[in-house]
Amino acid sequence: MKNPASKMKLSQIVFIISLFTTIYWLIAFNTNVYRYAFTGAIFDMTSFLLMISLYMLPVLIIALILRLKQRTPKLHYVSLGLLLVMLILIFGVYQ
Repeated sequence: MKNPASKMKLSQIVFIISLFTTIYWLIAFNTNVYRYAFTGAIFDMTSFLLMISLYMLPVLIIALILRLKQRTPKLHYVSLGLLLVMLILIFGVYQ
């Protein structure tokens, strides 16, 4: 994390993973993934990994924000917001 380009690259990677995780869970909760055997199998194989990312990424992002302090890229805050909104949706709406 010596130069600003590496911080921006990391924030873009974290944002893409957060966006993919959010889209995955929105699709999983709003469609019947078990309608077809293939989609159900894919969901079963990937859901555990994406559940881990859903719970661990906010902790990682908060650690990055605390570590970088004033030089935190804005994409970290956007990624954290996406994941927190998804967690609120999971525990509030989809229960």
